[in-house]
Amino acid sequence: MISLIVTAYEDPHSTNEAINRLLNQKNFSEKFEIIAACPDEPTRKVIMDYKKKYPKIIKYVKQDNPDKNELMNKILNLAKGKILIWTDGNKFVEEDAISLIVAKFDDPLVGCVGGRPLPQNSRNDLFGFWAHLLTNAAHRLREKRFRSGKFVEQCANLLAIRKYIINKIPKDVAEDSIIPYLIVKKGYKNIYVGDAKVYVMYPRNFRDWVKQKVRSAKSHEAMNIYLSKKVKQKTLLNEFIYGFSFVLSFPKNSKELLWTLLLYPARLYVWLKAFYEIRIKKIPYVAVWSRSESTKTLDYKK
Repeated sequence: MISLIVTAYEDPHSTNEAINRLLNQKNFSEKFEIIAACPDEPTRKVIMDYKKKYPKIIKYVKQDNPDKNELMNKILNLAKGKILIWTDGNKFVEEDAISLIVAKFDDPLVGCVGGRPLPQNSRNDLFGFWAHLLTNAAHRLREKRFRSGKFVEQCANLLAIRKYIINKIPKDVAEDSIIPYLIVKKGYKNIYVGDAKVYVMYPRNFRDWVKQKVRSAKSHEAMNIYLSKKVKQKTLLNEFIYGFSFVLSFPKNSKELLWTLLLYPARLYVWLKAFYEIRIKKIPYVAVWSRSESTKTLDYKK
């Protein structure tokens, strides 16, 4: 059995689409369950409506507190699948993504598999362009590191693990970084599948963009207590070195080139703000839900 897990938060419209996509995967014949969790009543109603239609497939888990990693640990114990595939209620998996990921587990040494996030945002405005540039850069970097045998930090938007390799996820660090690392430490393979796509709505204003990126930067700095900096994929130095070798070739016109150049001071501001919060204000990363209104999905179809 495969456990498909949807962790949702105050977004019933998107959760409806996310579950619908999981129910209608192509080239996927394995027996599966869908475990959906949320803290709010509107989203719970959507899940329970699906549960009425598919009582043997859909399971609802109440989220008791805002700690996402604690919720994941709770689901680790409840899931019946031999493979657990995680996504969120506002992320939309491509119709063949699950089959592409599950196929990699035919190798008994594979313990972790990650998919590729793509923006739902349009490329035709500043924040949409930044989303396309950064996700494309992350994809190319993951592929490069995977081909060369280096450690790959996966993305929590579509992340699969073989059950029983790890029993608990630490609460003070990003799950998409620590899970692959803990699995690799146990001697299993960590695979990146760029063809397994999941569509994500990224922030559409500067305030939400900074909030999300600072949170991400802090979560990766928290990884320092668990692993060597040599295996870390996301650092300020890596961004600027790799950025010059790729991102300046991404723009298609003068407007996009200007947006690309504006990204450099914006990213520097994010890292400085993260440093200030961690080192000066002593505000650590906490794995709790922090959803912004501008990341809620639109009526998106792919």
